[in-house]
Amino acid sequence: MIVLALTGASWSLLGLIVGTLGYCPLTDWHFRVLTKLGETDLPNSYIKYLTDRLFGLNTSATIVDKVTLIVFIAALILSLLLNIRDLRISKKDERK
Repeated sequence: MIVLALTGASWSLLGLIVGTLGYCPLTDWHFRVLTKLGETDLPNSYIKYLTDRLFGLNTSATIVDKVTLIVFIAALILSLLLNIRDLRISKKDERK
């Protein structure tokens, strides 16, 4: 839950401050390293970079961004539901 919250905050709040929605300081740092190592034509998304590099594809940045957002939201909802369930269980155990 903490990692999801930090990721969401980075993508939205830091994104607003930096001027790029979806900003991640770790991606920024990694791309700076890759640039110094001679990498060129890096995409805006680290997920796209990994997808293209690992699978040898040239995936659509829009599709990668949409899938990333859907998976993030699904993980966030699942994490919230499981945390709520665990809180309810622990409260029931305290009452006994």
